[in-house]
Amino acid sequence: MSEVNVALVGAGRIARVHAAAYQGLSLGRLVACTDPVEAAAEGLARDFGLRVAPDLDALLADPDIDAVVIASPNAMHPDQTIAALRAGKHVFCQKPIALTVAEADRVVAEAAAVDRVLQFGFMLRFTPPMPQLRRRIETGELGTMIASRAAVFGWEPSNDWFYDPAQGGGVILDTLVHFADLVLWLFGPARTVYADGGAYVLDGARRFRSPDNATVQVRHSSGVVTSMYVSWTAGHGNFTLETYGTGGSAAVDLVHSQTMRTFTRGESRWGFPDLVWDYGYQGEQRHFVERVAGVTKEPIGVGAAEARDALALVLAAQRSLDEARVVEL
Repeated sequence: MSEVNVALVGAGRIARVHAAAYQGLSLGRLVACTDPVEAAAEGLARDFGLRVAPDLDALLADPDIDAVVIASPNAMHPDQTIAALRAGKHVFCQKPIALTVAEADRVVAEAAAVDRVLQFGFMLRFTPPMPQLRRRIETGELGTMIASRAAVFGWEPSNDWFYDPAQGGGVILDTLVHFADLVLWLFGPARTVYADGGAYVLDGARRFRSPDNATVQVRHSSGVVTSMYVSWTAGHGNFTLETYGTGGSAAVDLVHSQTMRTFTRGESRWGFPDLVWDYGYQGEQRHFVERVAGVTKEPIGVGAAEARDALALVLAAQRSLDEARVVEL
């Protein structure tokens, strides 16, 4: 296969992030998009030079489309992923894999039954310096790992479905799932989880009785204890992460110190060009199309089973918050 023809399912904020990522790729190109909101699809198509398909079925029936990027609301992910795999398409699906473990298991089973590439949107695995941090942990440079501490700042939701447990799941499921995968990748399986938090600021969180801020503590089977604070109300994105071992420590701060600092005189403000947006999203899409094209077989990206594990962890955290108890995995 030469160039991989890709279609976008969804035309919201995250779809635009993925569309921008494809502008820097050579092996893959976006050719079409679809969205139930016609104006959104037309706007995305106009901005990125795509054609608009009437619906998902039309995209899946198109023999010229090799793969789809699913960037729809969370509740739609499992059915759309399964439909695309059954249509013979390679699939990149935005996180989370589903909203329940049972639905995730359906996707895992379907992925095992086909020979298509299925990758989920956990861009932190591709964001410097996270791969380098993992290598340091794996090689024992930091000794035996003891603990980690993180603060994860997500953007305030742009739609009510983010708050709804039946559609988006709230800040733990929708946003912390990124770090759920990351800490499982760094420190191994989780054994117990405890969460606390609530709807402190946002009306949407109050209406749906889902948290907009939470703290989640995980004890891994390896003995590492991870503490993660996640927020939708800090007014910015990105994260900090500290890791501690018997032989040393390592810290990442993508809130205040990235690869470059800028100052805009007219706006009188400092800025930090963002590694996640410039490298993480493009890196995961590059890896996806390289796997589809057969250039690489190394599965750095998150597969169905790993996406299921990340989901199981955040669902256990949400249950811990709801029931005010430690939950075993």
